[in-house]
Amino acid sequence: MQQSPPTRTPPVSPLATALTLACVAFAVVLGITGPRLRDRHGSHQQDHPLAEVALVATLHERRAAQDAERGRERGAALDRLPSMLAEVVGRGAPDLSAAGLEPLDARIVELAPGLRGVMVPYGTPQAGTVATVTLMPDRGDVVRLDGFGRALPLAPGVEWLEPVSDEDLAERTAWAMADGRTLWLVLADDRAGVAAVARLLR
Repeated sequence: MQQSPPTRTPPVSPLATALTLACVAFAVVLGITGPRLRDRHGSHQQDHPLAEVALVATLHERRAAQDAERGRERGAALDRLPSMLAEVVGRGAPDLSAAGLEPLDARIVELAPGLRGVMVPYGTPQAGTVATVTLMPDRGDVVRLDGFGRALPLAPGVEWLEPVSDEDLAERTAWAMADGRTLWLVLADDRAGVAAVARLLR
């Protein structure tokens, strides 16, 4: 029986192999050391992880509660609330009356280097603070971390929800949303408290 001639594998070009390896190496180096998407647009601002911003917000919230216990006069702060918001975010205070909540206090707080916000505790005179809303300018520098630990801007329509706790603080539930102009951060006792406020901000 006549045997067919063996199949011959075409020789691999050393030049093609070298070019392929060079391309792979270049892609790896570029992925590690190359500019991030935000840097390509000419911005070199520092990222502020949402979890850290929310934790700082809980510290300011506790200070506000302590000031209220000491008898801080909040009427003057509420009178200045429109000017605070105009200075920091350029918009008015959210109306949470549909949830039975009204502003109880107001203050400008620093949440990270170069990042200020207007913190407004909402509640009722009888029950005290139920939820705290902090408004910040949405500049894309407050980021969330995905499952791989990558920092991603909080894009409009994307919501962030996590518990926030510290050794010296009771656990709070934090929720954030950005609309391209303002970044909203809400602190409440639980998800139900957050949901009651969030539905009025969406």
